[in-house]
Amino acid sequence: MMRIILFFVIGISFPWHTLIAADSDWRQNTQLLPPYCKDRAKGIQSAEFKRWKRTFGDAFMHIHHYCGGIFAEQKARSTVNQQERQRWLRSVLGEMRYVSKHCSERCALYPELHSRWGWALGASGQPAEAIKHFQLVIRAKPKYASAYAKLSDLYIEINQPGDARRVLGEGLEAKPGSRMLNKRLQELEKNK
Repeated sequence: MMRIILFFVIGISFPWHTLIAADSDWRQNTQLLPPYCKDRAKGIQSAEFKRWKRTFGDAFMHIHHYCGGIFAEQKARSTVNQQERQRWLRSVLGEMRYVSKHCSERCALYPELHSRWGWALGASGQPAEAIKHFQLVIRAKPKYASAYAKLSDLYIEINQPGDARRVLGEGLEAKPGSRMLNKRLQELEKNK
């Protein structure tokens, strides 16, 4: 009987401990999240919630998934344990996939959403799929320099410097003053 009680107590306390640890981890890392993630938690009656709802439209009701994906991305980037990293990457992919169902090309989140999704696909060993997402961003918002930069980084990772150079050139045509793109192109040319 004592074993059953002990098993029951341990069985109940472990999940609660895990949830408490996860909540603590979330709270400690929210300072790295965009302000709309923090403001959504203030409730639908808050001025901040209403302001972000006007900015993001209907997609804002699903922003907690996007924020969860950003959190998972931060964890994936910072963990060295490969199993844990893969788990976080799967979380990024799932959250971005979900939000994409509620975010068309006109959605303010669209460029970042697909850029993050592309990064997670590349980090998961799916470069061909990642490239598609970066190209979606570039087609929808040609002056979005970050997509060109991330796509060129991916091309370098998969040892295609010619494609990286081409993408940076296209990005600089669309946004000539981009320091981000100029810096990457200079690095690429220096390492030729």
